[in-house]
Amino acid sequence: MTAIRDRYIDTIRALAIVRVIVYHALNLGWLTIVFPSMGIMFALAGSLMAASMDKSGLVTVGRRLRRLLPSMWVLGAVAVSIMLVHGWTADDQTAPTDPRMLLWILPLNSPPASDWGQEFVGVLWYISTYLWFVLLSPVLLPLFRRLPLVMLALPFLLVYLFSLNSYGMSDEITGPITDLCSYLACWLLGFAHHDGTLRKLKWRLVVPVAVAALVIGGWLAWLNRANSNLDLTADPMANCYWSFGFVLLLLRWQPSMSSPSRVPLLDRVVSLLNARAVTIYLWHNPGIFFAGLLLAQVELDTAPVGHDALLLLGTLLWTAAAVLLFGWVEDLAARRRPRLLPVGAGTRRVAASPTADAGDPPGHRHKVDERDERGKHSARR
Repeated sequence: MTAIRDRYIDTIRALAIVRVIVYHALNLGWLTIVFPSMGIMFALAGSLMAASMDKSGLVTVGRRLRRLLPSMWVLGAVAVSIMLVHGWTADDQTAPTDPRMLLWILPLNSPPASDWGQEFVGVLWYISTYLWFVLLSPVLLPLFRRLPLVMLALPFLLVYLFSLNSYGMSDEITGPITDLCSYLACWLLGFAHHDGTLRKLKWRLVVPVAVAALVIGGWLAWLNRANSNLDLTADPMANCYWSFGFVLLLLRWQPSMSSPSRVPLLDRVVSLLNARAVTIYLWHNPGIFFAGLLLAQVELDTAPVGHDALLLLGTLLWTAAAVLLFGWVEDLAARRRPRLLPVGAGTRRVAASPTADAGDPPGHRHKVDERDERGKHSARR
């Protein structure tokens, strides 16, 4: 991959991060159709994972954990402290002594939280799903390279089967499994992107396949619109098809990004969003909650004009403050010299490298999360 092509990846990742924030702040479900950020983010992370595994082998798994977990531990330290200070009360009767609190250390599933911690824990479904993909990639990558069509068909079959029956499993188990199945096809497309397979496909094959997936996904979303309000995160089957079709077109396109890269300010914003993607993802959702509390305190929470704009502005200010306060943790995790705002030329080279680990996650869901906000739907995509 050339540096210019890598800048295309950086740009769509940056757009995905921005869309996540806007979706969560303004609760616009239709944005999941316009730009399915989660599928895009998992595909890009899958591409980087394949590149790193080809370069470093199984060491990549440990490196990914090292890059991801410190930022989450900082969030956990703040979140758990706030929950304890306010007194631990939760609808599901969890307590600080619950053994599942260990999930704040290794998030194989979303960790427990009190009522005051829901805005912190809501986004961690993505971290959990990403972590499972990383752990499974040493098996998934060789299987995909050996049986690409079978592996690409498998997620659609699994999502369908779990939509029919929970097979006696609790929501705590079926939820993460459904997340994995919903985005597995996108992760595998990331493998194909790294291997160069997508670039070799003719448009006369790509377009019909992608359009068929989009039509099926759109049709399923329309049928379920009464329950989902056209929010794909509330409909795993529709989400699986739509995200696959969208990502297939997006990764096959790969246009030249030479013109946008000539705009210094825009170029630096893209670099910053990529270099601090984990921090932005983890901290923007609490920002929405606390910005909303502030607006309520000054009695602007029901203002007919300007409320959404103020809420979004407050969220952006909170997130910017979090980047300044905690973003350097990403540098330490990557064994780089900590910097307040990594927007120099060196950052661009790191973020643009196809084998770099910088800025893999961001996605979302919220308890305020895209899965729970419509139905239990709070924030997802």
